[in-house]
Amino acid sequence: MITIHNSKVTPFGGIHLVHKQVIAKSFPQLIQDELGERSANAEYSYSDLILNMSYTAFCGGDCAEDIGYVMPTFQDLKGLKVPSPDTILSMQKELSTPALTLESDNGVKNKININDKLNGLLVKTALHLDVLKTDQTDYCLDFDHQFIPTEKYDTTHSYKEQKGYFPAVASIDNTPVYIENRNGNSSVKFNQLDTLKRTFALLGANLINPSRCRMDCGSYLTKVCDWLNDGGTKFYIRAEQSEQLLFEASLSEDWKKCTIGVNDYEVCSIDHKFGKYTHRVVAYRWHNKTGQVSTITADANSYLFIITNDREWDEKTIIEFYNQRGNSERLFDIQNNDFNWNKMPFSFLEQNTVYLIIMALCHVLYKWLIRIFSKACSFLQPYHRLKKFTFRLICIAAKVIRTGRRQAIRLFTKAPINLAGISP
Repeated sequence: MITIHNSKVTPFGGIHLVHKQVIAKSFPQLIQDELGERSANAEYSYSDLILNMSYTAFCGGDCAEDIGYVMPTFQDLKGLKVPSPDTILSMQKELSTPALTLESDNGVKNKININDKLNGLLVKTALHLDVLKTDQTDYCLDFDHQFIPTEKYDTTHSYKEQKGYFPAVASIDNTPVYIENRNGNSSVKFNQLDTLKRTFALLGANLINPSRCRMDCGSYLTKVCDWLNDGGTKFYIRAEQSEQLLFEASLSEDWKKCTIGVNDYEVCSIDHKFGKYTHRVVAYRWHNKTGQVSTITADANSYLFIITNDREWDEKTIIEFYNQRGNSERLFDIQNNDFNWNKMPFSFLEQNTVYLIIMALCHVLYKWLIRIFSKACSFLQPYHRLKKFTFRLICIAAKVIRTGRRQAIRLFTKAPINLAGISP
Protein backbone atom coordinates (compact mmCIF):
# COMPACT_ATOMS: atom_id res chain seq x y z
CA MET A 1 0.00 0.00 0.00
CA ILE A 2 1.23 3.50 -0.87
CA THR A 3 0.34 6.45 1.30
CA ILE A 4 1.27 10.13 0.99
CA HIS A 5 2.32 12.18 4.00
CA ASN A 6 2.63 15.95 3.88
CA SER A 7 5.68 16.05 6.17
CA LYS A 8 8.85 18.10 5.84
CA VAL A 9 10.88 15.44 4.02
CA THR A 10 13.17 16.17 1.04
CA PRO A 11 14.81 13.80 -1.45
CA PHE A 12 17.73 16.27 -1.73
CA GLY A 13 19.09 16.19 1.81
CA GLY A 14 22.69 16.36 0.67
CA ILE A 15 22.22 19.95 -0.50
CA HIS A 16 22.15 20.96 3.17
CA LEU A 17 25.70 19.62 3.54
CA VAL A 18 26.75 21.52 0.43
CA HIS A 19 25.16 24.78 1.57
CA LYS A 20 26.87 24.55 4.95
CA GLN A 21 30.26 24.43 3.21
CA VAL A 22 29.39 27.28 0.85
CA ILE A 23 28.30 29.56 3.70
CA ALA A 24 31.35 28.69 5.80
CA LYS A 25 33.60 29.65 2.87
CA SER A 26 31.83 33.06 2.56
CA PHE A 27 31.15 32.43 -1.11
CA PRO A 28 27.92 34.51 -1.13
CA GLN A 29 29.87 37.49 0.18
CA LEU A 30 32.41 37.14 -2.64
CA ILE A 31 29.57 37.24 -5.18
CA GLN A 32 28.14 40.37 -3.60
CA ASP A 33 31.54 42.06 -3.45
CA GLU A 34 32.22 41.40 -7.14
CA LEU A 35 28.77 41.94 -8.67
CA GLY A 36 27.52 44.60 -6.30
CA GLU A 37 24.09 45.16 -4.83
CA ARG A 38 20.88 45.27 -6.81
CA SER A 39 18.39 48.10 -6.41
CA ALA A 40 17.09 48.92 -2.95
CA ASN A 41 13.69 47.45 -3.84
CA ALA A 42 15.12 44.14 -5.08
CA GLU A 43 14.10 41.18 -2.96
CA TYR A 44 16.81 38.82 -4.22
CA SER A 45 20.58 39.25 -4.47
CA TYR A 46 23.01 38.06 -7.13
CA SER A 47 24.30 35.47 -4.67
CA ASP A 48 20.73 34.11 -4.47
CA LEU A 49 20.75 33.86 -8.26
CA ILE A 50 24.06 32.01 -8.58
CA LEU A 51 23.52 29.67 -5.63
CA ASN A 52 20.01 28.72 -6.75
CA MET A 53 21.25 28.00 -10.28
CA SER A 54 24.18 25.97 -8.95
CA TYR A 55 22.15 24.00 -6.42
CA THR A 56 19.48 23.25 -9.04
CA ALA A 57 22.18 21.78 -11.28
CA PHE A 58 23.56 19.75 -8.36
CA CYS A 59 20.06 18.34 -7.81
CA GLY A 60 19.84 17.27 -11.46
CA GLY A 61 17.91 20.23 -12.84
CA ASP A 62 18.71 21.62 -16.27
CA CYS A 63 16.45 24.67 -16.67
CA ALA A 64 15.11 27.61 -14.67
CA GLU A 65 11.69 25.98 -14.35
CA ASP A 66 13.21 23.15 -12.28
CA ILE A 67 13.62 25.60 -9.41
CA GLY A 68 9.92 25.05 -8.72
CA TYR A 69 10.53 21.39 -7.92
CA VAL A 70 13.44 21.96 -5.55
CA MET A 71 12.06 25.16 -4.00
CA PRO A 72 10.64 23.44 -0.85
CA THR A 73 14.12 22.09 -0.11
CA PHE A 74 15.97 25.32 -0.83
CA GLN A 75 13.60 27.35 1.37
CA ASP A 76 15.05 25.54 4.38
CA LEU A 77 18.62 26.61 3.53
CA LYS A 78 19.65 29.31 5.97
CA GLY A 79 20.42 32.68 4.40
CA LEU A 80 19.16 31.72 0.92
CA LYS A 81 16.13 33.26 -0.75
CA VAL A 82 14.53 31.30 -3.58
CA PRO A 83 13.32 33.32 -6.60
CA SER A 84 10.77 32.20 -9.14
CA PRO A 85 11.94 30.93 -12.56
CA ASP A 86 10.98 34.27 -14.16
CA THR A 87 13.07 36.16 -11.60
CA ILE A 88 16.00 33.81 -12.20
CA LEU A 89 15.87 34.68 -15.89
CA SER A 90 15.36 38.42 -15.44
CA MET A 91 18.30 38.67 -13.04
CA GLN A 92 20.56 37.09 -15.65
CA LYS A 93 19.40 39.66 -18.18
CA GLU A 94 20.45 42.39 -15.74
CA LEU A 95 24.02 41.08 -15.81
CA SER A 96 24.30 41.10 -19.61
CA THR A 97 26.50 43.59 -21.48
CA PRO A 98 26.14 44.95 -25.04
CA ALA A 99 27.84 42.95 -27.77
CA LEU A 100 30.37 44.33 -30.24
CA THR A 101 29.83 43.90 -33.97
CA LEU A 102 33.13 43.86 -35.82
CA GLU A 103 33.58 43.33 -39.55
CA SER A 104 36.37 41.14 -40.88
CA ASP A 105 38.43 41.90 -43.98
CA ASN A 106 36.17 39.70 -46.08
CA GLY A 107 33.03 41.51 -44.92
CA VAL A 108 31.76 38.99 -42.37
CA LYS A 109 30.09 40.61 -39.36
CA ASN A 110 31.32 39.06 -36.13
CA LYS A 111 29.28 39.57 -32.97
CA ILE A 112 31.43 39.31 -29.83
CA ASN A 113 30.21 39.64 -26.25
CA ILE A 114 32.66 40.55 -23.48
CA ASN A 115 31.45 40.40 -19.87
CA ASP A 116 34.34 41.63 -17.72
CA LYS A 117 32.46 41.62 -14.43
CA LEU A 118 31.35 37.99 -14.61
CA ASN A 119 34.71 36.83 -15.96
CA GLY A 120 36.35 38.61 -13.03
CA LEU A 121 34.07 36.75 -10.64
CA LEU A 122 34.91 33.48 -12.42
CA VAL A 123 38.65 33.90 -11.76
CA LYS A 124 38.16 35.17 -8.22
CA THR A 125 35.90 32.20 -7.47
CA ALA A 126 38.62 29.77 -8.55
CA LEU A 127 41.09 31.57 -6.27
CA HIS A 128 38.68 31.98 -3.34
CA LEU A 129 37.84 28.27 -3.38
CA ASP A 130 41.51 27.27 -3.75
CA VAL A 131 40.84 25.57 -7.08
CA LEU A 132 43.65 27.75 -8.48
CA LYS A 133 46.43 29.52 -6.63
CA THR A 134 48.31 32.74 -7.25
CA ASP A 135 51.90 32.96 -8.40
CA GLN A 136 52.06 29.36 -9.59
CA THR A 137 54.94 28.99 -12.03
CA ASP A 138 53.81 25.83 -13.81
CA TYR A 139 50.30 26.67 -15.00
CA CYS A 140 49.44 26.02 -18.63
CA LEU A 141 46.62 27.97 -20.26
CA ASP A 142 44.50 26.01 -22.74
CA PHE A 143 42.60 28.13 -25.25
CA ASP A 144 39.98 26.92 -27.69
CA HIS A 145 36.62 27.66 -29.27
CA GLN A 146 33.57 25.49 -28.68
CA PHE A 147 30.73 25.44 -31.18
CA ILE A 148 27.42 25.01 -29.37
CA PRO A 149 24.58 24.16 -31.75
CA THR A 150 21.34 25.88 -30.75
CA GLU A 151 18.33 27.43 -32.46
CA LYS A 152 18.01 30.93 -31.05
CA TYR A 153 16.70 34.17 -32.54
CA ASP A 154 20.15 35.60 -33.30
CA THR A 155 22.19 32.45 -33.97
CA THR A 156 23.99 32.14 -37.30
CA HIS A 157 25.23 29.22 -39.37
CA SER A 158 28.77 28.03 -38.75
CA TYR A 159 31.14 26.15 -41.02
CA LYS A 160 29.56 23.01 -39.53
CA GLU A 161 26.35 23.96 -41.34
CA GLN A 162 24.47 24.33 -38.07
CA LYS A 163 23.13 27.37 -36.27
CA GLY A 164 24.65 28.19 -32.91
CA TYR A 165 27.20 30.14 -30.90
CA PHE A 166 30.99 29.83 -30.97
CA PRO A 167 32.38 30.95 -27.57
CA ALA A 168 36.10 31.32 -26.91
CA VAL A 169 37.08 29.54 -23.71
CA ALA A 170 40.33 29.68 -21.73
CA SER A 171 41.03 27.17 -18.97
CA ILE A 172 43.76 26.11 -16.54
CA ASP A 173 43.81 22.54 -15.23
CA ASN A 174 40.34 22.01 -16.74
CA THR A 175 39.08 25.01 -14.78
CA PRO A 176 37.36 27.67 -16.94
CA VAL A 177 38.90 31.11 -16.35
CA TYR A 178 37.67 33.26 -19.25
CA ILE A 179 34.73 33.08 -21.67
CA GLU A 180 33.73 35.30 -24.59
CA ASN A 181 30.67 34.44 -26.60
CA ARG A 182 30.58 34.78 -30.40
CA ASN A 183 28.06 34.19 -33.13
CA GLY A 184 28.26 30.94 -35.05
CA ASN A 185 29.69 32.35 -38.28
CA SER A 186 32.71 33.92 -36.55
CA SER A 187 36.09 32.61 -37.60
CA VAL A 188 38.20 31.27 -34.74
CA LYS A 189 41.08 33.38 -36.04
CA PHE A 190 39.18 36.67 -36.12
CA ASN A 191 40.27 39.10 -33.41
CA GLN A 192 41.79 36.21 -31.48
CA LEU A 193 44.83 38.12 -30.27
CA ASP A 194 42.61 40.71 -28.59
CA THR A 195 40.77 37.91 -26.77
CA LEU A 196 44.07 36.43 -25.60
CA LYS A 197 45.25 39.83 -24.40
CA ARG A 198 42.07 40.27 -22.34
CA THR A 199 42.48 36.76 -20.93
CA PHE A 200 46.10 37.26 -19.86
CA ALA A 201 45.33 40.74 -18.50
CA LEU A 202 42.55 39.39 -16.27
CA LEU A 203 44.70 36.52 -15.04
CA GLY A 204 47.68 38.79 -14.44
CA ALA A 205 45.54 41.23 -12.45
CA ASN A 206 44.71 38.30 -10.17
CA LEU A 207 48.36 37.18 -9.91
CA ILE A 208 47.86 34.13 -12.14
CA ASN A 209 50.64 34.05 -14.71
CA PRO A 210 50.62 30.90 -16.88
CA SER A 211 54.11 30.02 -18.04
CA ARG A 212 52.86 27.89 -20.93
CA CYS A 213 50.00 27.99 -23.42
CA ARG A 214 48.49 25.23 -25.61
CA MET A 215 46.24 25.90 -28.60
CA ASP A 216 45.01 24.16 -31.72
CA CYS A 217 45.63 25.21 -35.31
CA GLY A 218 42.99 27.94 -35.06
CA SER A 219 45.64 29.90 -33.17
CA TYR A 220 48.36 29.34 -35.79
CA LEU A 221 48.76 33.06 -36.43
CA THR A 222 51.94 35.08 -36.73
CA LYS A 223 50.69 37.84 -34.44
CA VAL A 224 49.67 35.33 -31.76
CA CYS A 225 53.04 33.57 -31.81
CA ASP A 226 54.91 36.89 -31.84
CA TRP A 227 52.90 38.28 -28.91
CA LEU A 228 53.30 35.16 -26.78
CA ASN A 229 57.00 35.04 -27.56
CA ASP A 230 57.44 38.73 -26.69
CA GLY A 231 55.68 38.11 -23.37
CA GLY A 232 57.93 35.21 -22.45
CA THR A 233 55.15 32.61 -22.52
CA LYS A 234 56.09 29.18 -23.86
CA PHE A 235 53.53 28.21 -26.49
CA TYR A 236 52.65 24.93 -28.20
CA ILE A 237 50.37 25.38 -31.20
CA ARG A 238 49.30 22.88 -33.82
CA ALA A 239 50.78 24.24 -37.04
CA GLU A 240 48.69 24.01 -40.17
CA GLN A 241 50.16 21.78 -42.82
CA SER A 242 51.62 23.71 -45.71
CA GLU A 243 53.77 22.83 -48.67
CA GLN A 244 56.61 24.83 -47.12
CA LEU A 245 56.51 22.95 -43.81
CA LEU A 246 56.17 19.57 -45.49
CA PHE A 247 59.08 20.34 -47.79
CA GLU A 248 61.32 21.61 -44.97
CA ALA A 249 60.53 18.57 -42.82
CA SER A 250 61.18 16.10 -45.64
CA LEU A 251 64.68 17.57 -46.12
CA SER A 252 65.67 16.98 -42.48
CA GLU A 253 68.31 14.35 -41.82
CA ASP A 254 67.65 14.31 -38.07
CA TRP A 255 64.65 12.02 -37.99
CA LYS A 256 64.71 9.54 -35.10
CA LYS A 257 62.35 6.79 -34.01
CA CYS A 258 60.10 7.44 -31.04
CA THR A 259 57.24 5.60 -29.30
CA ILE A 260 54.44 7.76 -27.94
CA GLY A 261 51.76 5.80 -26.13
CA VAL A 262 51.34 2.65 -28.20
CA ASN A 263 52.27 4.21 -31.55
CA ASP A 264 55.64 4.40 -33.28
CA TYR A 265 56.69 7.62 -35.00
CA GLU A 266 59.65 9.37 -36.44
CA VAL A 267 60.31 12.81 -34.95
CA CYS A 268 62.57 15.76 -35.66
CA SER A 269 62.85 19.51 -35.09
CA ILE A 270 63.26 22.14 -37.78
CA ASP A 271 63.65 25.91 -37.70
CA HIS A 272 60.83 27.77 -39.39
CA LYS A 273 60.47 31.51 -39.95
CA PHE A 274 57.00 32.55 -38.85
CA GLY A 275 56.22 36.19 -38.13
CA LYS A 276 59.05 38.18 -36.56
CA TYR A 277 60.89 35.13 -35.28
CA THR A 278 62.33 31.83 -36.37
CA HIS A 279 60.53 29.29 -34.22
CA ARG A 280 61.09 25.62 -33.60
CA VAL A 281 58.69 23.24 -35.30
CA VAL A 282 58.44 19.73 -33.91
CA ALA A 283 57.47 17.37 -36.72
CA TYR A 284 56.35 13.78 -36.42
CA ARG A 285 55.39 11.32 -39.11
CA TRP A 286 54.18 7.78 -39.61
CA HIS A 287 53.60 5.53 -42.58
CA ASN A 288 50.18 6.16 -44.07
CA LYS A 289 47.78 3.28 -44.58
CA THR A 290 47.29 3.82 -48.31
CA GLY A 291 50.98 3.73 -49.21
CA GLN A 292 50.43 6.71 -51.52
CA VAL A 293 53.59 8.74 -52.09
CA SER A 294 53.34 12.52 -51.69
CA THR A 295 54.66 14.68 -54.51
CA ILE A 296 55.92 17.20 -51.91
CA THR A 297 57.76 14.91 -49.48
CA ALA A 298 58.47 12.04 -51.90
CA ASP A 299 57.47 9.52 -49.23
CA ALA A 300 54.36 7.66 -48.10
CA ASN A 301 54.07 9.30 -44.67
CA SER A 302 51.51 11.38 -42.83
CA TYR A 303 52.89 14.47 -41.05
CA LEU A 304 51.86 16.60 -38.08
CA PHE A 305 53.55 19.76 -36.76
CA ILE A 306 53.70 21.68 -33.49
CA ILE A 307 55.18 25.17 -33.53
CA THR A 308 56.79 26.30 -30.28
CA ASN A 309 59.35 28.65 -28.75
CA ASP A 310 60.45 25.91 -26.33
CA ARG A 311 63.97 24.77 -27.21
CA GLU A 312 64.57 22.87 -23.96
CA TRP A 313 62.16 19.93 -24.04
CA ASP A 314 62.83 17.09 -26.45
CA GLU A 315 60.41 16.20 -29.24
CA LYS A 316 58.69 13.36 -27.38
CA THR A 317 58.02 15.53 -24.30
CA ILE A 318 56.56 18.32 -26.42
CA ILE A 319 54.29 15.98 -28.39
CA GLU A 320 53.06 14.26 -25.22
CA PHE A 321 52.49 17.60 -23.53
CA TYR A 322 50.54 18.94 -26.50
CA ASN A 323 48.47 15.76 -26.70
CA GLN A 324 47.24 16.45 -23.17
CA ARG A 325 44.97 19.00 -24.80
CA GLY A 326 42.70 16.01 -25.34
CA ASN A 327 42.18 15.85 -21.58
CA SER A 328 41.61 19.59 -21.39
CA GLU A 329 38.92 19.36 -24.07
CA ARG A 330 36.91 17.25 -21.62
CA LEU A 331 35.99 20.63 -20.18
CA PHE A 332 33.56 21.17 -23.06
CA ASP A 333 31.96 17.77 -22.53
CA ILE A 334 31.51 18.54 -18.82
CA GLN A 335 30.10 22.02 -19.44
CA ASN A 336 27.72 20.79 -22.12
CA ASN A 337 26.40 17.70 -20.35
CA ASP A 338 26.89 18.29 -16.61
CA PHE A 339 26.39 22.05 -16.48
CA ASN A 340 23.88 22.47 -19.28
CA TRP A 341 25.68 24.63 -21.82
CA ASN A 342 23.70 22.71 -24.42
CA LYS A 343 20.44 24.11 -23.00
CA MET A 344 20.81 27.87 -23.18
CA PRO A 345 17.63 29.63 -22.05
CA PHE A 346 17.67 32.96 -23.91
CA SER A 347 17.04 34.18 -27.45
CA PHE A 348 20.00 36.55 -27.59
CA LEU A 349 23.76 36.09 -27.45
CA GLU A 350 24.42 38.70 -24.73
CA GLN A 351 22.08 37.05 -22.24
CA ASN A 352 23.31 33.56 -23.06
CA THR A 353 26.86 34.76 -22.33
CA VAL A 354 25.73 35.40 -18.75
CA TYR A 355 24.29 31.90 -18.57
CA LEU A 356 27.49 30.31 -19.93
CA ILE A 357 29.69 32.07 -17.37
CA ILE A 358 27.39 31.36 -14.41
CA MET A 359 27.31 27.67 -15.29
CA ALA A 360 31.11 27.76 -15.55
CA LEU A 361 31.06 29.25 -12.02
CA CYS A 362 28.89 26.32 -11.00
CA HIS A 363 31.55 23.97 -12.41
CA VAL A 364 34.30 25.68 -10.39
CA LEU A 365 32.15 25.44 -7.25
CA TYR A 366 31.60 21.75 -7.94
CA LYS A 367 35.35 21.10 -8.33
CA TRP A 368 35.88 22.52 -4.85
CA LEU A 369 32.97 20.57 -3.35
CA ILE A 370 33.92 17.19 -4.82
CA ARG A 371 37.42 17.64 -3.45
CA ILE A 372 36.03 18.28 0.04
CA PHE A 373 33.41 15.54 0.08
CA SER A 374 35.65 12.90 -1.52
CA LYS A 375 37.85 13.14 1.60
CA ALA A 376 34.91 12.45 3.90
CA CYS A 377 32.88 10.02 1.79
CA SER A 378 34.51 6.80 0.59
CA PHE A 379 31.88 6.47 -2.15
CA LEU A 380 33.08 9.67 -3.87
CA GLN A 381 36.30 10.31 -5.77
CA PRO A 382 37.76 13.68 -6.84
CA TYR A 383 37.39 12.74 -10.52
CA HIS A 384 33.69 11.82 -10.33
CA ARG A 385 31.31 13.62 -12.65
CA LEU A 386 28.30 15.54 -11.37
CA LYS A 387 25.85 12.69 -11.94
CA LYS A 388 27.57 10.46 -9.38
CA PHE A 389 27.78 13.37 -6.93
CA THR A 390 24.05 13.93 -7.34
CA PHE A 391 23.05 10.27 -6.99
CA ARG A 392 25.42 9.42 -4.14
CA LEU A 393 25.39 12.56 -1.98
CA ILE A 394 22.67 15.01 -2.98
CA CYS A 395 19.85 12.48 -3.35
CA ILE A 396 19.71 11.49 0.31
CA ALA A 397 16.31 11.58 2.00
CA ALA A 398 16.25 14.05 4.87
CA LYS A 399 13.82 15.59 7.30
CA VAL A 400 14.00 19.11 8.65
CA ILE A 401 13.44 19.16 12.38
CA ARG A 402 12.89 22.28 14.45
CA THR A 403 13.37 22.09 18.19
CA GLY A 404 13.06 25.37 20.02
CA ARG A 405 14.94 27.92 17.96
CA ARG A 406 17.23 25.41 16.30
CA GLN A 407 16.90 23.72 12.95
CA ALA A 408 18.38 20.27 12.53
CA ILE A 409 18.63 18.02 9.48
CA ARG A 410 18.11 14.29 9.89
CA LEU A 411 19.63 12.31 7.01
CA PHE A 412 18.29 8.84 6.18
CA THR A 413 21.18 6.90 4.68
CA LYS A 414 23.49 3.97 5.29
CA ALA A 415 26.24 5.61 3.26
CA PRO A 416 29.48 6.10 5.24
CA ILE A 417 29.55 9.89 5.56
CA ASN A 418 32.12 11.26 7.97
CA LEU A 419 30.37 14.43 9.08
CA ALA A 420 33.36 15.40 11.21
CA GLY A 421 35.51 15.24 8.08
CA ILE A 422 33.39 17.83 6.29
CA SER A 423 32.84 20.23 9.15
CA PRO A 424 33.83 23.77 8.09
